[in-house]
Amino acid sequence: MRRKIILLAAVFALFCAAGALLAGKKFPDDDRAGGLPNVILWAWERPEDFRYLTPGEAGVAFLAETIYLREPREKNGQEAEHDVRVQPRRQPLRVSPGTALIAVARIETLRAQGAGAVQQVGSNSAESSLPYTEAQRRRVAEEISQLQNIEGVRAVQIDFDATQSERAFYAELLRDVRARLRQEQPLSITALASWCLGDAWLAQLPAGTIDEAVPMLFRMGGETGEVARILGRGEEFTVAACRGSAGLSTDEVPGQAEKRVYLFHPRPWTKTEAKKWIEEAGQWHER
Repeated sequence: MRRKIILLAAVFALFCAAGALLAGKKFPDDDRAGGLPNVILWAWERPEDFRYLTPGEAGVAFLAETIYLREPREKNGQEAEHDVRVQPRRQPLRVSPGTALIAVARIETLRAQGAGAVQQVGSNSAESSLPYTEAQRRRVAEEISQLQNIEGVRAVQIDFDATQSERAFYAELLRDVRARLRQEQPLSITALASWCLGDAWLAQLPAGTIDEAVPMLFRMGGETGEVARILGRGEEFTVAACRGSAGLSTDEVPGQAEKRVYLFHPRPWTKTEAKKWIEEAGQWHER
């Protein structure tokens, strides 16, 4: 019980600090991401009906596809087709015309286990050192870039918990995707909080590669206390792309972010819950 209380206190401190950190950090008017709504609801792989949202009230970032990457295996000198597998969204998503949409591509990594079997590699796994190829990167970049052609999509977002050994590949992938997107199309990514606080790999990307990195300030596990202490000292995120938005969850103590807020809900969104959180987030922006 004492451990749970300490964890909750750390979460509360984190969100209070995050609110102070984001205050006053506006996107420049000429930024590609500057036209996105201040409140965006995440919609994952489950049926979601947002037809009660009016245009301009909130945006919807929906899981459009999941891309599975596995350790390359060659067959007759050629890469096997299943080294990259794309699973399009399977559940219905309903929105009103004019709703701002962000198409999200989730990347999962897999390792071969004998004939035909695979093992999913988590973001903290020491075994995640997979030799992805240039051909794989090109295919993934092409799949992701095609999301910009979905009707109503105003931005593309990549959700990839890349391990340290995967970051060189991810950096190249981001550059490749950016080159394939229309010039005016924003490219957003989700970001572990540690990527924004002292982990320099994002800051080393060429300017303009990404337009937004959304720090995921929930489900952080052992990082919660450390991140809360850093933000509590009033320090800013070292990566500029992380300063304009925050990813929060409705089932953890919410912060008061005056910037763009992405809201995760552990259950299907209802009109009552969506309107409640949109109103709450709107009050944060008015303060």
